[in-house]
Amino acid sequence: MSMYTLAKELFPPSGVERVVRCNFVRPDVLNVVVSKSTVLEIYNFTEPAQADQLPLLELVASYRLNGIITSMGVIRTSSSGQHGLDSILVSFKDAKMSLLEWSFSNHCIVTVSIHYYERDDYKQEFLNNSHPTEIRVDPSRRCAVLAFYGDRLAVLPFRQDESSVGDEDDVSKKWPYLPSYVMTLSDIDTRIKNVIDMVFLYDFYEPTLAILFSPQQTWTGRLAVRKDTCSMVVVSLDITHKVYPIIYSIDQLPYDCTKVIAVPKPVGGLLIVSANALIHIDQGSAGMGVALNGYAPMVTDFPLLNQNHFDIALEGSQHVFLAPDQILFTLVNGDMYVVELQQEGRSLSGFKIEKAGTSMQTSCKCSLGAGYYFVGSRYADSMLIKYSTKDQIKKKKKSAAIPINSMDLEDELYGQDVETFTDQTTDKSKDEIESAMDAGESKWQFEICDTLTNTGPILDMDIGQRASNHVGFPPQHELVAATGSGQNGALVVFQRNIRPNVVRSTAILKGSNSLWTVYCRKEIFFEGVSQFESRKASSVGDGTDDSYDKLLIVSRENGTLVLATSGDDLIQLPKSEFYSGGPTVAIGSFMDETRVVQVYAGGVLILNADCKIQHEVPIGEHLSIVAASIVDPYILLQLHDGSALLLKGDINTKDVTVLNQSSILNYPPIKSCCIYADVASTMLTVKEAPTMASLRSSVANASLKFASASKKQMRTKKPKKETARIIDDIDLDLYGPEMDEDEEEDSEDDDEDEEIGLAPGANGDVPQGDVDMEDVQSKAKTMANPEGQSLQATHWCFIYRADGALEIYQLPDFKEVFFFPHFDLLPDVLPDAPAHQDTKPAGHAREISEMAMVNMGTQDRKEPYLVARTYRGNIAVYKTYQHFPTSELDSAGNPIDLSDRLAIRFRKIPLDVVARESPEDDDNANVAEDDSVDAVEREARRQERRRERKARNLIPFTDVAGYEGIFVLGASPLWIMSNGKSLPRVHPMICDGKIGCFTQFHNLNCKHGFITLNAEGYLRISQLSSEGIHFDMPWPIRKVPLKRAVRRIKYHPTSQTYVTVTAVPDPFVVKDENNMVVHDTAINPGANAPPGATDANATKITGVPASATILNGTADANGNAKQKAAGPGFRPLSERQTLELVSPVTWETVDRHELNEYEIVTSIETVSLESSQDASGRKKFIAVGTSYIKGEDSAMRGTIYIFDIIDVVPEPDNPQTDHKLKLLHSEEVKGAVTAMAALNGYLLTCVGTKVVVRSFEDNETLTGIAFIDVQIYVTSVKVVKNTIMLADAYKSVWFVGFQDEPTKLVLLGKDYNPMEAMNVSYLIENQTLHIVVADAEKNIRLLQYAPFNVQSFSGQKLICRGDYHVGSQIECTISVPKIVLSGSDEGISHLTICGTLDGGLCMITPIPEKTSKRLALLSSQIVNGVQQPAGLNPRAFRLLQSKDRLNSNPTKGILDGDLLFEFINLPANRQKEMTKQIGTGVDRVMDDLAGIAVAADHF
Repeated sequence: MSMYTLAKELFPPSGVERVVRCNFVRPDVLNVVVSKSTVLEIYNFTEPAQADQLPLLELVASYRLNGIITSMGVIRTSSSGQHGLDSILVSFKDAKMSLLEWSFSNHCIVTVSIHYYERDDYKQEFLNNSHPTEIRVDPSRRCAVLAFYGDRLAVLPFRQDESSVGDEDDVSKKWPYLPSYVMTLSDIDTRIKNVIDMVFLYDFYEPTLAILFSPQQTWTGRLAVRKDTCSMVVVSLDITHKVYPIIYSIDQLPYDCTKVIAVPKPVGGLLIVSANALIHIDQGSAGMGVALNGYAPMVTDFPLLNQNHFDIALEGSQHVFLAPDQILFTLVNGDMYVVELQQEGRSLSGFKIEKAGTSMQTSCKCSLGAGYYFVGSRYADSMLIKYSTKDQIKKKKKSAAIPINSMDLEDELYGQDVETFTDQTTDKSKDEIESAMDAGESKWQFEICDTLTNTGPILDMDIGQRASNHVGFPPQHELVAATGSGQNGALVVFQRNIRPNVVRSTAILKGSNSLWTVYCRKEIFFEGVSQFESRKASSVGDGTDDSYDKLLIVSRENGTLVLATSGDDLIQLPKSEFYSGGPTVAIGSFMDETRVVQVYAGGVLILNADCKIQHEVPIGEHLSIVAASIVDPYILLQLHDGSALLLKGDINTKDVTVLNQSSILNYPPIKSCCIYADVASTMLTVKEAPTMASLRSSVANASLKFASASKKQMRTKKPKKETARIIDDIDLDLYGPEMDEDEEEDSEDDDEDEEIGLAPGANGDVPQGDVDMEDVQSKAKTMANPEGQSLQATHWCFIYRADGALEIYQLPDFKEVFFFPHFDLLPDVLPDAPAHQDTKPAGHAREISEMAMVNMGTQDRKEPYLVARTYRGNIAVYKTYQHFPTSELDSAGNPIDLSDRLAIRFRKIPLDVVARESPEDDDNANVAEDDSVDAVEREARRQERRRERKARNLIPFTDVAGYEGIFVLGASPLWIMSNGKSLPRVHPMICDGKIGCFTQFHNLNCKHGFITLNAEGYLRISQLSSEGIHFDMPWPIRKVPLKRAVRRIKYHPTSQTYVTVTAVPDPFVVKDENNMVVHDTAINPGANAPPGATDANATKITGVPASATILNGTADANGNAKQKAAGPGFRPLSERQTLELVSPVTWETVDRHELNEYEIVTSIETVSLESSQDASGRKKFIAVGTSYIKGEDSAMRGTIYIFDIIDVVPEPDNPQTDHKLKLLHSEEVKGAVTAMAALNGYLLTCVGTKVVVRSFEDNETLTGIAFIDVQIYVTSVKVVKNTIMLADAYKSVWFVGFQDEPTKLVLLGKDYNPMEAMNVSYLIENQTLHIVVADAEKNIRLLQYAPFNVQSFSGQKLICRGDYHVGSQIECTISVPKIVLSGSDEGISHLTICGTLDGGLCMITPIPEKTSKRLALLSSQIVNGVQQPAGLNPRAFRLLQSKDRLNSNPTKGILDGDLLFEFINLPANRQKEMTKQIGTGVDRVMDDLAGIAVAADHF
């Protein structure tokens, strides 16, 4: 039986691999563009407004690309350069690259061109592009080159101005680039092959490229025969004539050269980085180098200066320029060194090397101007760093900065350790050689300004149960992953749903429909003068009684309750004058919190703090209020007949008046309306907003002033600026006017090429038609925010009408400033249509039931967003951005005055959330676009319900745990929130029933919390678990730093604890069979160093045993420091691993079991084995398989451990220490124990090339009862009942059966195609089993044991049922039951969740056949009808990738869930068109996607 499957990304990659800086979005703001595998993110680098604040990174946009980003480069083309903006060139794993620009009109990236070089004549012997595709951009932005397929080089020239070049035709002049071409590197020099790196040089008339290559290869073992095999040539690229003269070359470079760095003026030239040395080369000089360790003289004959006492290894290092002559290198172990290039006159005289501190392992770096740089990492959180010298610190005192010791960044970089230790002493002793250097303490100081959280690499993960703090809640699970590397090791807790901490619960309010909490200041009379008490400011962690909410108003079906909340209990007020004869429509504070407004169906009451009526506004018997929006000093009332009424309060007279409006509020009927108070001057009109021309001029002036200041600060001579051009990059101030702003500190910026393009003017960025470019001040599309904020809020009225139009009016004069006719379609962009053209209703049934304009963020940083909810519960969130409306003509043909129109547009933010609600029982009950209900009958139904109170589902909140956003009511309630720096995130919340009421709540016992009321009448007073939880991520996560590497993690359900395997570096010393040290040169037996003494380069890990203290990466078993040897450093290191028992309540280690020296855990599982201690006959144990890594001369052996977790008496002050690890049995085996699993009460172990089933008898011994021989190396094993799935490192998958009587293992079938299987899992759908295999090529393959299939040869061969390219390396998998929606006819199913090294999660799940066929057709429609970012092909990306030639064609068969979920963000008309083409409806497809979204919603 066939199984239909779908793969979808659950959590996007988070490890940063590439970074560039540019002016991409705005000319006056620096942007940081980072790539995370398949994700491209654009950030604004916002400098602080005050001196005591730190700059931040604000997320502007994020895009998921259908390709793996390998490099990025920044250019300035003729199209983007006229606006002072840069373009980005992005290369991918295949031989292709895309040119991206920013669209002002649509507030998104646009693909200008796609350049690909995948033709067969380029591939030659390559099946795919195994060489990394690296882009290099000329510092003068004249061209870019792309290296691919080994020796191929594609050259893409860029147009610098509008003048024609050569014999171009008129059509080609519109492109910002010239035709590209491909050349072979051997055409430049026949010796060029095995290219290592290349880079463009500065200050050459023609683009000049330096190529580092190795014409003859060698390795460490052949250095006696051949060394110094690298060479470098510097080539001038004459693009016009396509000639490439060699300027100069140099041979006999060290064999271990890794990269080349272009050095700007005043030093100039090239810096070649090798593993053991730095070599500077310039034209006319023989080169000068410096040895960085003792190995340099052994591996090269190149003349080097001697500074080998540093013991620096530059393999894998990253660099960034702090100044034109100062480079900061970060090594693989995190050490930071500043290399200063010293000059005498115009020549280089030497190198000054200084240790600057300790950081984390980095993957990329980028300078952001004088004083800042960005560090990206795959292994830790990426950071924005501010650097300065101690001399500068003394001159300017830093008050708000995060201090980081220049020699110890651990606490800030690795997080606070879970365990607290009293030993905080720091030894200031230094190494003798470094003391002789007179290095002293480093002059550099670093401050962490901002971080980007990284959840990768995920090495292992498991699902555990989280104890709920309320009995009524369903069991809550959490996915805990072991992530990070070295001291960045951490546990990451993934939580798809928000888990509230319930403070109190009561069940007395059944039948309620709304809640409000309100605060009102009391009126105090002093000497005959009336005054009001002031509300004291409160923070998340503190609050006074004056700032607490005073009243809780509960609206019920037959009345209104008023409860006092000042005490511990909710007490009903007996003498309240609130209207209690029926339900309440709205409650709010008014007149600067001196009055309370109650809106009910018949009118409006104004009450004071004593709940006494001060003013009443009746509406009339023939009218009924159905909704209201209260924003001081306005009250907007929506009436049942579709009209509205606006009231305004006077804070001086305390009176409320009805404002006279025209027929604007009467027709067409209003469906939803709200008032928005703009306190940040976001809603600006055309005459108030800054223009692009003013931004460019301000950037130029600021840059010129800053450049002069930078010259004085750096004290370096720089040449005069020759051309008066606009300066729009901060690096210019640091490196001089003739230097490129991006390339010289990050020479890894990359890009790639081929010619399929769109005209740059076609994307709407450049004004077309009769628009004069000189008139850009009123017509230019800009997104600039004004400097400073308005002291007084402006108020705006948002109205959504029944005909689908969105209108915005300025209060109090009610002047229309924005109009969009088709808001009911929920398009991607909402532009202003001042001429009111195309106002005919669209006629789509995807109607909006409610909308709200709110601020989202924190108390310090917030942005306005427009939120809309459809009748099915789907959510659309729009972000405002500034954009000048285009000139239009009215019906008489006269130009419309745009000076008073809003200079903004709205951009939809893509959301990956599908509503799980059934259509509401409201005005649109049971209305679907496929139904036969006509418009007349539908309108009649609406009329019957219009007098009823309109249900509120979008509930804004202003302070819940410090966040501001919107709560969406329903059976699956949603939080829409942001931290002010990222885009809004939508998080579901775990609940025990449909949430019908919500309000924020601030009380002595529940500070900054909230109250919910479910359909059963249970009222919950709760708080958000904000401590350590990151709500700005796609899922709420908690990162628990352990400050040591975490290799494995498993959950023990009986004790509800986690067992982790942690590792710290340990010196590797070769020993013989008698355990005696061989060639003990790394340890000085006579050293009498005190136990606490540490080296200046030491990295000390707190929270681990004394044996884990590291001295230059080494320590002995007793924690005593080991002396350096006299010879070269870099002694080999192994790992000292420890089993740790972790409590999920406090995430602290409660017990440890240290393993032997050189013993590495290769497998750990929670197994259910036969035991007489439990009544069921089986018990959960922890089985650990280890291997001893002692070198290639020692025979491999391992050990099998069986642990039990027992209950003990906890420590007096720590109740979590009530469990301990108890070793029941250990058994040494001949071979590495690579995988284990439980099999029908037995223990299945994979030892070497044998798979052995063992019986755990009497909790004392392991006895082998069955075995089978496998081939090479078992990487993973999974068991389903009595069947076993084995993944082999080279021989794909084996499918084995187990027979109990008599006990034996039988090979049922295997995959005969070669595959490096890294992990194995399974899918189950009813009676069908599929094997899921993750290979080393980042693919997933589905295999099936089908003995009745003719092609399987009676089951001997496993049949391939599908393949799918994930794009990320899968390291671990978990199979879990699939969650199905209520009412679904699906049977029992299991899906697989995969954790990747990029920090992401993905799932592969079975889906019903009808759903699969319907979604397959929809997938084709999306591929053909939706433009993909960077112009990439989703189908090509998901094809099976293999470095070997396949024996058969790819099977495909797995649907791309990421592509299908783009459907939910399409406009309504596009959705209906696509579903009509495949013969179905939008609601049916939405139901299918909702079922997929909830499939893995266990946590």
